[in-house]
Amino acid sequence: MNPTVATWMLFLHVLAALWLAAGVFSGSIVRAQGRKAATPGERVLALRIAWRLANVYSLPGGIVVGILGIGLLHPRGWTFGALWVQISMTLWLAMLFNGIVYLRPALKKLLAAAEASATAGGPSAELTRLAAAKGPRIAAEINALAVVVITLLMIFKPV
Repeated sequence: MNPTVATWMLFLHVLAALWLAAGVFSGSIVRAQGRKAATPGERVLALRIAWRLANVYSLPGGIVVGILGIGLLHPRGWTFGALWVQISMTLWLAMLFNGIVYLRPALKKLLAAAEASATAGGPSAELTRLAAAKGPRIAAEINALAVVVITLLMIFKPV
């Protein structure tokens, strides 16, 4: 591969990693503020921002960073046989699966329940149930931890 193309791919890979990290880490802050919301309108706003972060930053960044990372293996002299590559790929696929199959639908349901409650003037039983669920919070924080671990693996390439 042309060294210039590989350099541009590396640049885009790093940019996509920043894009992903922006969505994952700012999403944590927005979710925390949403849990502290004093009014249904504030909760809806926080959830809309979280939805936007997931769809504009986390999901696209996650997809692009992985695809470019795979494309960079050969030009940078690495193979799928390297353990750090295998761990990184496993974490990346787990993050994508977690985000697409679990987190995104959970956020969509929570947002819909919050909007319906704001329209109704008070929290519904569905909103209370969904907002109390710890699974999505834990899953989102696991994704944030995975970003940190993958970053360490990319920098140190320990194994």
